[in-house]
Amino acid sequence: MRSVAAVTAAGILAMLLQTTIFPALPRLPVIPDLVLVLVVYLGLHHQTVGGVAGAFLLGYFLDTFSGTVLGMNAFAMTAVFVAVYLIARRLWTEGGLPIMGLVFFAGCVRALASVFAAMLAESPGPVWDHVIRYGVFEAGVAALVAPLVFGFVAWQERLWEPA
Repeated sequence: MRSVAAVTAAGILAMLLQTTIFPALPRLPVIPDLVLVLVVYLGLHHQTVGGVAGAFLLGYFLDTFSGTVLGMNAFAMTAVFVAVYLIARRLWTEGGLPIMGLVFFAGCVRALASVFAAMLAESPGPVWDHVIRYGVFEAGVAALVAPLVFGFVAWQERLWEPA
């Protein structure tokens, strides 16, 4: 129960930072995808139906708050969860550098899943240019903030631990 509360609180904070506060900051070239990092956390530490539901809901709420076509981020975050789950079953991914590499890979999966969903849902356009220009850069920034987000969620879980 405490991990559900910790991930929920971290998800609300990540959504607030990612959709309202970071875009309002001047001179911020790229916004770190904190929701992506939380989905990777779910894929590593909550490999249950609840983890999949959490990844889907984080993506759906991101769709709702960011104003994109409903379902695009939900699909992308679910695809990221599945990719991280499959990798976590085979590889040891604890610690700073492996987590950063996994988040970078997850960012690339998210970009490709978003392109796929955009090609199905919207009119065709220069989506590959956007993926090459911003997708890899956003994945790198998310990888850099991943240890901080993982540490914050772990701290919350310890904080709400029963005495």
